[in-house]
This record gives sequence, C-alpha cells and structure tokens, in this order.
Amino acid sequence: MFTIEEFLRIFNQMRDYYAKKIKDSFQEFNFSPNEISILIVLKNNSTITTSTELKVVLGVSKTLISRSVDSLEKKGLICTCIDEKDSRIHHLQLTDECKPILKIIDEEIGKINKTLFNDVSVEEMNSLKQTMSKLQKCVEKEE
Repeated sequence: MFTIEEFLRIFNQMRDYYAKKIKDSFQEFNFSPNEISILIVLKNNSTITTSTELKVVLGVSKTLISRSVDSLEKKGLICTCIDEKDSRIHHLQLTDECKPILKIIDEEIGKINKTLFNDVSVEEMNSLKQTMSKLQKCVEKEE
C-alpha cells in the first residue's frame, strides 16, 4: 500500500529538485530559493497578492516572506500598492523589469518538467491529477 508518508517524501524530493535546478540557473542573479518561489507564485496566481497569502501558500514564516519581498523590491522586480479600501493591506505586483526573469523561469521549469515527466504518459498525468483533486477535496472537508 502506498502511504501518505511515501507520497510526501516523493513530493518533497521533487520540490527540492525543482528548487535546486532553478537556483542553479539563477546564480548570477543571487536569488534565494524563497525569492524565486515568490516570483513563481505571483506570476502563476493572480489572486495571491499579499505577503500573508504568500506565507500560507509557501508555508514559510512571515519574517522570511518580508525579507524576501524587501529584497525583490530593492531589485526592482516587485512593487507594493496600498489597497484602496483598507490602507493596512499592501498588494504585491510584478514589475516590467521582472518580465525577462519570468521568461527564464518559465524556460527552466519547462526543461525540468520535460526531464521529470519524460516517461509519464498523458493518461498517467490525468490519473495523477484526478487523484490529487480527490485528496485535496478530502483535506478541504476536514478543515
């Protein structure tokens, strides 16, 4: 029987592989793995726009998010905008200067996906996606 522990171990190995490969590709930019993760999340999830949301999605401390956001702002890759309705909320946005970096990230993720999923059929991917959706629904019911 395939256990959740085995699944999580494999998932963590894949996440570590992604992080290492992407970090290796961005050595010249001196990004932390968390900074790269923030750029990817902001690019791929238009509804995630605050540090609090990033903290939840990435599962890291507020301090780490704050430090990474500050660094990305100093590099000119993201900017913050104050919410019109609630001045306590600061929304994060990718800047135009970030576009070339995002293009490189997309290319690197494409290479990684090609390597990881080379021997995985479309049917197997669809089955995995269905299984993941079922697991997600179970977790959501329990929360």
